Amino acid sequence: MVSKLSEWLKTHNWIVNPFTFSIDSRILVGYERQKSDLVTFLESGHKVALLVGPTGSGKTSLLKWISDNSNGYKIIYVGKPPLKAEDFVDIMNDNFKRHWFLALFIPNIKHPYQIPEFLQKKKKRIVILFDEAHEAEIDVLEWLRVLSDQVENLSVIISALPAFEDLTKDKLETLRKRIITRIEVLSLTKEEMREMIKRRIESAGGSGIEPFDGPVIDLVYERTGGFPREVIRLCNDLVMKAVEQGAARITTEMLAAEAKKEETPITMIEHLTQMEKYVIELLGKNPMTPGEIANTLNLEKYKSRQHAVRSVNNIMKLMLNAGLLEREKRDKAFVYSLAPRIKTLVVKA
Repeated sequence: MVSKLSEWLKTHNWIVNPFTFSIDSRILVGYERQKSDLVTFLESGHKVALLVGPTGSGKTSLLKWISDNSNGYKIIYVGKPPLKAEDFVDIMNDNFKRHWFLALFIPNIKHPYQIPEFLQKKKKRIVILFDEAHEAEIDVLEWLRVLSDQVENLSVIISALPAFEDLTKDKLETLRKRIITRIEVLSLTKEEMREMIKRRIESAGGSGIEPFDGPVIDLVYERTGGFPREVIRLCNDLVMKAVEQGAARITTEMLAAEAKKEETPITMIEHLTQMEKYVIELLGKNPMTPGEIANTLNLEKYKSRQHAVRSVNNIMKLMLNAGLLEREKRDKAFVYSLAPRIKTLVVKA
């Protein structure tokens, strides 16, 4: 029995739904400067780099791109931080496997303190891609720093939410001083987002941006702020809406009718990043522009004040689209304030 989705995909020559949360470095769009900076970091033989950005901005996709485009390196991808430093033993044994029979009786490494000497003997340069570092325990991060210090042929790329930088400043000063390269990812431009949608459709067998109407792309960008994960989620919702309606094309009317699942204000705030919670805290006192919020940040973390303002602006746009904020234009700038239901919660708190 052929499902409605299968029939709809077939009419558009799509082999699969291109808007699933899968990572394929071959269709990565944008972030050319960030990719160049990562390559330069590795080619220079530096030890520690930090890749930061909000949830859904494409950090893991960039790590996957590095993994797929780093010939000559031994890549060790750590998708979730281990619970304790001792777990690095299993990570290394999994990545440097011996014959199963020998490994059963004589593992490569038995204790964490054997890891530096073991890695030092490897001919290839080793690169650890450490994702979701903001979820890691302090001792795990300290051990990662020890490895970077003791193993000459090792580089580490740490990926985390922006709040991780506050953690390093407060509790991991030694690790913070080891960071040679800081790379920030934010969101795609409208042109890059359109290209991302196009590449995903073509990777599934389709052509161009069909079946999306041109104006839909503008609204998708307005709704998502260009954050890749939000773009994929919304495009998938629209495809499902078209399948449900038996419609050949995706129109602006569908986008307008695609109601976002309602969340209680408490649930919404619980899922915010530290930076988003910080914005909520500031706006709970007074309406502010992105520039005014940027002025409260430690600008040493950004290449320039302009980069800080752009970062804050993208985050606030995403929060606006999520119904957390409201904005109005005053003179030449947009002033943001809390949405009424969020403001009520903050005042009560």
